[in-house]
Amino acid sequence: MPRSSVILVGVAAAAAMCAGSVAAQTYVVHRVDRGQMKGYDTLDIAKAAVPGEKVRLWFATMTNPDCSSAGTMTTQVLTGARHGQVDISYDKVFPNFAFPNPRVACDRQKVDGVQAFYTAAADFHGRDKVVLQNATSEGRIRRIVIDINVR
Repeated sequence: MPRSSVILVGVAAAAAMCAGSVAAQTYVVHRVDRGQMKGYDTLDIAKAAVPGEKVRLWFATMTNPDCSSAGTMTTQVLTGARHGQVDISYDKVFPNFAFPNPRVACDRQKVDGVQAFYTAAADFHGRDKVVLQNATSEGRIRRIVIDINVR
């Protein structure tokens, strides 16, 4: 079986908040292929925008299963938009975890995160591009390449 398709399932004991009881918690661990384990990754995104309107291009969180922060992130613009404005904000955001991730319960509340927004020039129609870099306290660096179609 290739390394990238190995799935490990385990059970962890998590202290419940009330009465000091202990509850079993099941979690799924996906092993990623060796190329992604180097600490560097590239993410390609395509977005659509309307001239003069602000649109969220990307967001990220570092969240523990109890919805607390799992570390810190810094995000910077490597290549800015040629036909608009890019803004980075560190805000509380609603995450978007998928089942069976145990952090899916955090989707119902805002957690610490970072977002990138784009506003195209009011008179621009066409293609624009933004390149971001996100670095985490866990030693992961992600380059985010965003192609934007402004109509």
